Amino acid sequence: MTTTSTPEISCQQALERVLTYLGDDGVPLTTDACRQALRLVDSALADGGGADLPARCMGSIAHYFELPTESIPDANPPLKRGRIGYD
Repeated sequence: MTTTSTPEISCQQALERVLTYLGDDGVPLTTDACRQALRLVDSALADGGGADLPARCMGSIAHYFELPTESIPDANPPLKRGRIGYD
């Protein structure tokens, strides 16, 4: 009977979160991107495992990947102050 230890679960969760985040952000999940994600998780593991491993990996994504910038246009035209005629 094999048991899964906490570090293995944290490592899997961290890698899954990183890859999901990258995919959702529009980064193509190529072989190189996956290898870079593995390096990110490996580096975080070298600093110590633990329950906060996935969060630390997510915080390091910007150091390992060039994320696409998002340009969100203004939702409304500029507001101008006006009067509706109440005296």
